[in-house]
Amino acid sequence: MDNDNILKGYSMLLYFAGSLILNEPQEDCINDLASSNMFWKMPLKSNNPDYIIATSFLHHINDTMEIDYHEIKNDYLTLFGEKDKPLAPPYKSVYLSDEHLTNHKQAATLKHIYKTYGWHSPACGKIHEDHLGIELLFLNLLIEKYFDMDDGICKKEIKTDIKKFIKNHLASWVSDWNRDIQKNASSNLYRGIGYLVTACIADVYNLF
Repeated sequence: MDNDNILKGYSMLLYFAGSLILNEPQEDCINDLASSNMFWKMPLKSNNPDYIIATSFLHHINDTMEIDYHEIKNDYLTLFGEKDKPLAPPYKSVYLSDEHLTNHKQAATLKHIYKTYGWHSPACGKIHEDHLGIELLFLNLLIEKYFDMDDGICKKEIKTDIKKFIKNHLASWVSDWNRDIQKNASSNLYRGIGYLVTACIADVYNLF
């Protein structure tokens, strides 16, 4: 498999992970994931230990296993929920700043980056810009734009932006976030998502 196809596989996984972190999973969606055996047909292989661990958890979401939707929903609410103190808050500024709720500089920086690419968060005005789900969806957008570019100079600039975005806004804290996921998650789905995120970010960075 060439690098472009590998990157397209990571793009799909980033979108998938970002959506499940950003939005509460619906029961019919989880059932569809299980019945499709998607996690037995992962779009790529990786020797990254985190990716291997991720697939070991996600393989349990299949059509032969009983899926506990309430466990998955409870994970989402307790790990990421807004009403009570989340156990694995999906915000960069939580892990890097004690003033995450009023970290306007962080929000302004990310707003500027998003605006540069003409991108608007699907949760604009409702969720802080440094939410992991939003950052993963934006990273996915950058990868898609990379494929859309024919000009070599533009492709080189986007590659630089992708590496810079990962280094400055993801790599510095997602491992700590995943440790909180593994400590507090009950479901195979979210334990797998935690490792999937760290693996995809590291692998994409190395591919570029």
